[in-house]
This record gives sequence, structure tokens and C-alpha cells, in this order.
Amino acid sequence: MKQHHRVLFVAAALTLSGGAALAQDVERGERLSEQWCAECHAISSTQSKSRGGPSFAAIAAKKNVTVDMIAQFLRLPHATMPNAPLSRDDASDIAAYIMAMKK
Repeated sequence: MKQHHRVLFVAAALTLSGGAALAQDVERGERLSEQWCAECHAISSTQSKSRGGPSFAAIAAKKNVTVDMIAQFLRLPHATMPNAPLSRDDASDIAAYIMAMKK
């Protein structure tokens, strides 16, 4: 294999393996939501009421909202939300769970 082909192969392999590490885990997001969000938000489609915060289904239904937007929002401090110690992966998993409700 020529040197430049080998470099391209390694770069592609690293990119693909990195992408797998960045994949969101919707089930983990659900568990984290139960822990951190359920007190104020309706986090499932079977929950009809929330205490103060919008339902996850309403968030997912917003036009142009993305997993990345939600994950970034979750990591910023907000006056109306508790300061949950969410890692980047935690926030991404919760965001993926929210967006899984998009209809």
C-alpha cells in the first residue's frame, strides 16, 4: 500500500471510530432524564403534566431544534434550571432522548 493511501486509511479509521464514540445513547438519556429532569418536565409521552418546564415532546416538536442545540443548552447555567453536573456525553444522551420524541 502506498504511503499516502495508508495515511488516508488510518485517518478514515480514526474518524469512523471517533464517530462511534460520539453516538448518543437514547436509553441512557432516558435514565438521566428521570434522575435530573423529571421533577420539572414531562419526560415521556405518557406523562401529561410537568411542573414549570416544557415537556420533552414540546421541545422536540419545535421547528429547527437539533440534538446539538439541546445538548449545548443543557450544559449552560440557567436561572430556571438547577445546575446539574452534566458531562458532554450526559447532555448529548438527554438531548438524543428528547429528540427521539419528535413526530
